Amino acid sequence: MHLAKFFHRPPGDDDRELILIPGSDPTVLGIHMNWKGDPDADEFLRKDFSNIADAISAFRRLASEFVAAGYFETIHTNYTLRDLPPDPQAKPDWQKGLDELMMLALGAPMERQASQLEALSGTPAEHEPLYLWHAARRSYSAGDDAARTVRLAEHARDTLAARRASGQSHYAWSIYQGDLEGYILELLGDAWLKAGNPDAALTTIEHLCKVAPSQTRLIKRAELICGYFPERREEAFDDAYQWSRFGGFEEIMALPGYAEYVARRKASKSAKGWRWKRGKPASEAEISAAEQALDTRLPDDYRGFLLKRGESELLVRLPEASSELRFYAPGELARQRRNVLDFIAHSEDELAEACAYFRKQYGVSLKHLVPIAEPSQLSRCLLLHVEPGARYGQCFQWDHNGAWELEQEQPSFDVALKALTDGIARRDATALAFFDL
Repeated sequence: MHLAKFFHRPPGDDDRELILIPGSDPTVLGIHMNWKGDPDADEFLRKDFSNIADAISAFRRLASEFVAAGYFETIHTNYTLRDLPPDPQAKPDWQKGLDELMMLALGAPMERQASQLEALSGTPAEHEPLYLWHAARRSYSAGDDAARTVRLAEHARDTLAARRASGQSHYAWSIYQGDLEGYILELLGDAWLKAGNPDAALTTIEHLCKVAPSQTRLIKRAELICGYFPERREEAFDDAYQWSRFGGFEEIMALPGYAEYVARRKASKSAKGWRWKRGKPASEAEISAAEQALDTRLPDDYRGFLLKRGESELLVRLPEASSELRFYAPGELARQRRNVLDFIAHSEDELAEACAYFRKQYGVSLKHLVPIAEPSQLSRCLLLHVEPGARYGQCFQWDHNGAWELEQEQPSFDVALKALTDGIARRDATALAFFDL
């Protein structure tokens, strides 16, 4: 996490940036904006601290010194920004108040955080997902009724999702949207468990592990499964087997049955090496809504897959390696297509150029290539071509490292899926490479 403040002093030839980097060794950086000299000499400050309280104190003090010297804080939050525009806008007080709330959350007593929440009540801040998350944190810490904490966390989650769906901005200082979503979901999962609803807790943390995975969150999911869902214990063993080298799975590995699982896993060289995780079948209404968003009908074989499995995972379990191929829910398809298009082309001119290239090189419409699945923690995906015509329903593999390239062309979704599963069973190098195995 990098938390940045930007300061402008007219006429604008000496703008400054302060960056607070929390962590085990907190750091405060000071950077000259609009720097014209040696790129490696733009820092005017870099200081490490032994604790977050001292780092925040120094960060606040430097910000106050800038204001006293005639600077004002601007609306910018992207810590990688290095050039301010000629006439930047001043940051409103309610946003500064949310910044202060975030700093308090890094180490101040909950009483001070609660006071800041109260101070921001009645301002635009109270409608922001960041504020709502902190309000839910305060409720959880105070031991409030668990149902109230759940409502607050769900309000934060739903507000963030609604802003994203409508294209409206939200204020979260320099915190990435995906990171904020992860913090909200993690708290919501804890609140559901405190409320005595392990099913909702597991649903929440499973979604969390898809959108914002981390070692601690994988451990939390595994412990929840073993504690409340013994019939799914092998999924927790899968995670321990795959990720225990990074630590934290000791309790899972000490459970009865884990040693037998490991022996069976290592002896499975002749097994097919894959299985399906229980999914969430889609409804006709959900598929129709996705088709409306995509402005096309999905191929029949893929529609059948969505009706049978929907949002699901193909688990790859080899003796010494693991991976998952996550298939998106229908409601995610349009957003995933937009993500790929935005990655391939950064402007309308570049998009037009890319569309012409894909048409000439592969005979497909770039705007009709829909991501339908992605291997876990890899920036690649399975693409389905949905433009009516001779290449309707074809599948390709795509990797962000070769963003203008399509690989492993298959005539249909069913054929592509069978090629993958058959390749895994044969330990085919091409099939396994898609999973980085």
